[in-house]
Amino acid sequence: MAPCHEYIFAMRSKVVLLYSATERVIADCICSIGVFSRHVTLAFHRGADLEDARGILQGKGKAMRHIRLNRLSELDRPELRAYLRQARKRAGLKRPRRRTAAGVVTRVKVKSALPQIFW
Repeated sequence: MAPCHEYIFAMRSKVVLLYSATERVIADCICSIGVFSRHVTLAFHRGADLEDARGILQGKGKAMRHIRLNRLSELDRPELRAYLRQARKRAGLKRPRRRTAAGVVTRVKVKSALPQIFW
């Protein structure tokens, strides 16, 4: 997915990576990855619109659906790539004919340290 805008931040007990084709990463998010201590979640922010004949996508919300991955070997599942392609197409993105050097634009949100108050 090029160009790709990536936004990384920590949220409670996980690290979140959001991906979009525009600078409006949160509003136009195509997919996100939630990294927990024992598993990873691949979420599609408009996943309710994706074709899911096998019923692999989890979630019952109005829009978002996700897939929980417990092992590294699960990344080889062919349906993951199919869902990513569907999500990209539904976002109105076309695959470029040639690879571009424009790659990935990454922003990382760093937690600011709270000032310590000594009593």
